[in-house]
Amino acid sequence: MRALSFAVALALIAAAHGGAVPPQGQQGAKAPKQGQTAKQVHDPVCGMAIDPAKAAGKSEYKGATYFFCSAQCKRTFDADPEAVLRKAAQKK
Repeated sequence: MRALSFAVALALIAAAHGGAVPPQGQQGAKAPKQGQTAKQVHDPVCGMAIDPAKAAGKSEYKGATYFFCSAQCKRTFDADPEAVLRKAAQKK
């Protein structure tokens, strides 16, 4: 009975992960959906974690690309990037 329960649990885990069993120790992690990236970045204005592919906007500054959760955060950054980056560095 115990072996059957394990097999059922394994099948449920596989189904939750698109048919593939996640590597050992990652059973609680959600696999990204098709077309999504697993990488997330933080909006430098508000600190929100966002998927770059779904960002409301992005700006290039001193050779780096910054992504934003909203048009308002992008406008705030574009108005004074140095001030935003200074504040973000202080929060860390």
